[in-house]
Amino acid sequence: MTAKVELVSIVIPTLNEAGNILEAVTTIHESLTYPNEIIIVDGNSTDGTQEIVKSTNFCKLIIEPRRGYGRALKTGMENAKGDVIIMVDGDGTYEVKHINRMLDKMIQENADLVLASRMYDPNKAMGFFNFVGNKIITFCFDFLYSQYLSDTQSGFRAISHEAINNVNLVEGDMAFATEMLIKFKKRNYKMVEIKSTYKIRKYGKPKLQKFKSTIEIFTTMVKGLINK
Repeated sequence: MTAKVELVSIVIPTLNEAGNILEAVTTIHESLTYPNEIIIVDGNSTDGTQEIVKSTNFCKLIIEPRRGYGRALKTGMENAKGDVIIMVDGDGTYEVKHINRMLDKMIQENADLVLASRMYDPNKAMGFFNFVGNKIITFCFDFLYSQYLSDTQSGFRAISHEAINNVNLVEGDMAFATEMLIKFKKRNYKMVEIKSTYKIRKYGKPKLQKFKSTIEIFTTMVKGLINK
């Protein structure tokens, strides 16, 4: 449970996000009211992302040559010093100004994890097929694991550092996010949500491989049922 927050570690995985990363980290730096550190875990970008991060005086850069969304996040979390970890993408699609709301909710609810749900976004910026796919995955997760979450695939989360240290996360790519929820559920950790919004990516191309990731996510859900 999280009753207070003394330091927040923001972990952002990047791969060729030169067009988006500066706005994302600057917004966090200027709007976050809690003491914080910003950790960028870069997968050997070739477009100048690393140079942009280095040009700030408030970001820590870690190079993670091993590819994979989950792998990058785990590396960042292993280097985080905060009692709460924020995971968020560096593509500018999440409303990072909502970090304060997430942390407030975490303290108010004494929760172990807070998800920023995009399902209530009035602009529907996620796109129809991604929206429907997310709904299906979330319905299956909620049904199988007796939860009432609305956006299990949100990559924008506030996580108790103590709680995540108590679970063994092995998935190296997109299924990492689902594995986290499964293992938090098994330990009866408290998971809540806030309503958030979603924005259309301004620069670059999404890294998500939809078919591959969907298979991995459902496989992870099945494994979670088998491995009690």
